[in-house]
Amino acid sequence: MRSPSQLGAAALLVLALSACTGGTPSPAPPTSSAGAVQSAAPVSLETGTDVGNGRPAVSNDGLMVRRRAVIAVHPAAGAEPGGPRARLEQTAAASGIVLSDIPPDVLEPAILEHLAPELILALPAGSTGEDAEKLAELAFGPEGSYPGVEHVHVASVLVHDLQFSVAAADPAALARSVAAEGILSDALGNYGTTLDSGALKVTYTGPLLSDLLVESVRIGMARGAGVKPADVTLAPRSATGEGVDMSLEPEPAPEPEPSPGDSGTHSHDAGSDDAIAPTPGSEESGH
Repeated sequence: MRSPSQLGAAALLVLALSACTGGTPSPAPPTSSAGAVQSAAPVSLETGTDVGNGRPAVSNDGLMVRRRAVIAVHPAAGAEPGGPRARLEQTAAASGIVLSDIPPDVLEPAILEHLAPELILALPAGSTGEDAEKLAELAFGPEGSYPGVEHVHVASVLVHDLQFSVAAADPAALARSVAAEGILSDALGNYGTTLDSGALKVTYTGPLLSDLLVESVRIGMARGAGVKPADVTLAPRSATGEGVDMSLEPEPAPEPEPSPGDSGTHSHDAGSDDAIAPTPGSEESGH
């Protein structure tokens, strides 16, 4: 479940979008970027399954929720940027795999607290965790070492894969208006737009969105188009492939409680399937 602060922020966003009539334009949606760093450190390659950021209340599932395999990299301290990302992308390209940026919030909070990846890339839809593990091993070596990488975490995560669509006399003008108001960048972060004949389509692939945030997007798009929120249709980005029934998904594993006497360093339960072991021969002291 989301924390009270997250739910409160979402509720305020819906109220603000419902009552907003203008204001100072917000910047256009940010483009996705991911930093990477390089230095010598052993690689610890681990696999796991993650089910999203705190599991918000989600009723928009089925083909609108997909499993995606991701590779998250925690760089070594003091390394130079660029190396791990370039190596991973070159290795993927040699195998005909196209990687895409995805927000780190698709990972569980417990993993994020430990890993805080500066680089996280998603494999194409339909790829498995095993595919991601093989790619990571090709790029960084099987339990070997690669300059700049401290940890590599391979996971299968749940993402929303959505398409919002609304009729508009001038889709381009509507897209500019929505971007200037910051509606979608606030609720979705990164998203794509398609200017169809007589319609604006917005696509999103990223961390699971609560029903509240989904409705806030529909309200904002509807206001810009001068229609009702019900006129903003919501559909999967693709009608093919395998979706996810959220009612059958187990709850994410809770974050381990700090052990008594913990002096501030992060505790990682060795019994957890998603725990990431420290680099052999070294002690872990945080991020």
